[in-house]
Amino acid sequence: MTNQEKYIKYTEKNFKGKAKQLVLNQIDLFYQNVKIKRKHYSIGDDIYLKKGTFLHGLGLNPDAFDFIVDNGFIASDFNENGNTKKIYNSIGMWNLSKDCFLKDYIKLYSGATFTYNVGRGSTAIQKYKIVPFGKIEEYAIELNNKTDVWSWSAEQTKEIRFMPSLASNKVQIGFILNMESDYAQKLIYADFFNKDFDENILKYFCVKQFLDWFLSHPLTPLVTDRESSIMFGLPSVLIEGIIVGREYEKDIDRLEYIKKKLPECYICNLDGKVIK
Repeated sequence: MTNQEKYIKYTEKNFKGKAKQLVLNQIDLFYQNVKIKRKHYSIGDDIYLKKGTFLHGLGLNPDAFDFIVDNGFIASDFNENGNTKKIYNSIGMWNLSKDCFLKDYIKLYSGATFTYNVGRGSTAIQKYKIVPFGKIEEYAIELNNKTDVWSWSAEQTKEIRFMPSLASNKVQIGFILNMESDYAQKLIYADFFNKDFDENILKYFCVKQFLDWFLSHPLTPLVTDRESSIMFGLPSVLIEGIIVGREYEKDIDRLEYIKKKLPECYICNLDGKVIK
């Protein structure tokens, strides 16, 4: 049985109705033989990313690199080794909300998410702000000096947990996916966060508690308004580049291995510059 046949079998067993057809269509798209035009850079160039670019980090599982390059980004549930989480049967991606230099994006998500209340009691308004790396203390002082801010808290961004960052060395590899092609746009229609989908579809992709919350609340920088979660997955042909953390940046053998596996892709560091 091929992997494609295995994933179709899983879909037939675990989905019904429109959700099943969505996933079957996604699997069919996933396995189409397409070529994607990639951007090419020279060593030392600054990476500039377009709105809608996807990024995906390996988290604490660096061994997943080979699987992703060889097989694509596939929700672990389809290989029947998923674990309990609020969203499943799909693969999480960070979805860039505007054009920017990679170095600025990394600096931003390497900071912290502030939650603060303007006003007091039942009339208080809760607000959020992502503060870049190196600006956290400055922003905390700014909030302390606002007469209408009565309380605030800060926590690490979710990206720090899953992507290479300036704030932590725990994650050393992240993927940059070019989503500009018509092919990519067809694939990302099957996004859990697509407001076209109703409860009868979404219930196959998340726990009920989160679904109830999701259907009745707006997304915020805290529960994040910058994520996509693509049903089934995305093929590795969409990979344009690799971000490495500071440890892997110094590891010549590791860089050579990455380049051997992805010869047409650039490798860049946390300064957003191409190093290989």
